[in-house]
Amino acid sequence: MIRTFMHALTEPDLQAEVQTYEFKPYYYPTLFPLKETANLTWKTLQTKVGLKIAADLVARGARVDKKARNAINKIMGDIPKIAIKRTMHEEELTDYDIMVAQHSNDPDLRALIEAWAEDTKFCFDGVNNRIEWMALHMISHAGKLSVTSENNAHIISEYDADYEIPSEQKKGTSISWENVATAKPVSVDLKNIVKAARKEGHSLKYCFMNVDTFNNFVEIQEVQKICASYVANALDMQQIPDLNAVNSAFKKLPYLYGLQIVVIDQEISVELPNGTLLPAANPFASNVCAFTESTQLGNTFYKVPIDMKVKGTAAIKALNGPVCIKKFGNEEPIEEVTMGIANACPAWAGSERCWFLDTKNASWNEGK
Repeated sequence: MIRTFMHALTEPDLQAEVQTYEFKPYYYPTLFPLKETANLTWKTLQTKVGLKIAADLVARGARVDKKARNAINKIMGDIPKIAIKRTMHEEELTDYDIMVAQHSNDPDLRALIEAWAEDTKFCFDGVNNRIEWMALHMISHAGKLSVTSENNAHIISEYDADYEIPSEQKKGTSISWENVATAKPVSVDLKNIVKAARKEGHSLKYCFMNVDTFNNFVEIQEVQKICASYVANALDMQQIPDLNAVNSAFKKLPYLYGLQIVVIDQEISVELPNGTLLPAANPFASNVCAFTESTQLGNTFYKVPIDMKVKGTAAIKALNGPVCIKKFGNEEPIEEVTMGIANACPAWAGSERCWFLDTKNASWNEGK
């Protein structure tokens, strides 16, 4: 291992570049804000009952009885390692060397930076894409997350999580939303879930669905009628509403108690060991709605990779959030290696207070 084949690249240069990379394209930092932990496990509190407990009225000077803590339990799990690697081979390094020679008298070396920054950005995005995939897959599969050879390139040990959400909180539809003329997604499906949740002390405020499910949702005649103005309804001129129109209409429906829709529009692909690139797809499952009380569902627990603390190696390293970017060169074969590494896992703190709807089937089948 050698330091790097990149011209005059230093650790401060790498850190300055990596620090410019943003988390804005991802949903998970909002749904599961980042939280550093001291070890490779995460632990969080989960409310099991969700009831608002009132204080007692007591006489002055009287003893105050303590309340039980049996409404709270702890959930915990392991934090997996997430890693991605990209290399520049000998021919590409030769082209880079020629570029350096051509720019030797040019004070603006941005072209040289872009030559290696493409790989660092790729690795940074790759790590975040996997965390995003985990978060969105988990919340649209009712707390189940399974990493297998079908959705992950290098399986050392398969990673499974199951928050064991009660089956009573996973419902089917009255009429499949694919039947746009007869489906009753608002007056029956959403209304019934909000009502059932309130009986359990769960005040659902957000309904998450992916963009394909939302596009199907707004094609349904009932939705168009609810979102249309009085004049449009009188003239039978319903049009396809956008998200703002839907949420504005929902605010006027007392039986939804302020429920708002959140649309997940994301596409992520996975590359398998043989080089096959799976078609880009939304990690949030189609034909599924996830109902929550908040847009913050928990935290993404992370521990800074040990790579950042190892001293005296040839590799140069930078850190942005949970993601370590590491660069080094190999002489046999000659290659420049860029790696993205993170120990991170989204943990759902309020999963037992969430509800789910399969919009395609009469009972919960995760929209299949």
